[in-house]
Amino acid sequence: MTYSIILKVEDKIGIGVVSGSIAVGSRVPWAQYGVGGVVTQGYTNVNLGPIIIELLKNHSAIEALKIALSNDTGRDMRQVGVLDFSGETAVFTGSMTPLKRMQITEKGKICLGNLLSSEEVPRALCEAADISGNLGEKILNALEAGHQKGGDARGDRSAAMLIVGKPEPYDRIVDIRVDYSQEPIRKLREIYEML
Repeated sequence: MTYSIILKVEDKIGIGVVSGSIAVGSRVPWAQYGVGGVVTQGYTNVNLGPIIIELLKNHSAIEALKIALSNDTGRDMRQVGVLDFSGETAVFTGSMTPLKRMQITEKGKICLGNLLSSEEVPRALCEAADISGNLGEKILNALEAGHQKGGDARGDRSAAMLIVGKPEPYDRIVDIRVDYSQEPIRKLREIYEML
């Protein structure tokens, strides 16, 4: 269904997401400067994004995820990644989330996906994100690498990138979406390079 990366570099948090569904950027990525980043995917509960962002203001990533999921009766169908502003991570992949599914967490980084062509997709995301470049480039490199490993089992049809940083006055440094395309990651890079 979807593959994503959440990445913290210095004082910025970035999220990249690709899906076989349309308009993935409208429901999966959530982030706030000084707080953290969230991806809510699988059979997406869009309420989890803002709920977890609010919880992160007073709780760790693990605590915020646990509290949010405790009130979600459909949690077994969810895949949720949370990265707080200190770089700590928490991930939940429910037992009813579509196969193939996988998650990888490192300090300041989460790579995860479900209904994947291959379990190599999240591994490729994480490895490519370590290539030099700014946060936007790292995210694009990761998404391109995930796509090359097969991406979404249905084919990639939409993509988005969200980067938050110090508010001046708005914390969204980058917020771009490709709601439908046969080549959503290529289109995402084209838009990013126009910024």
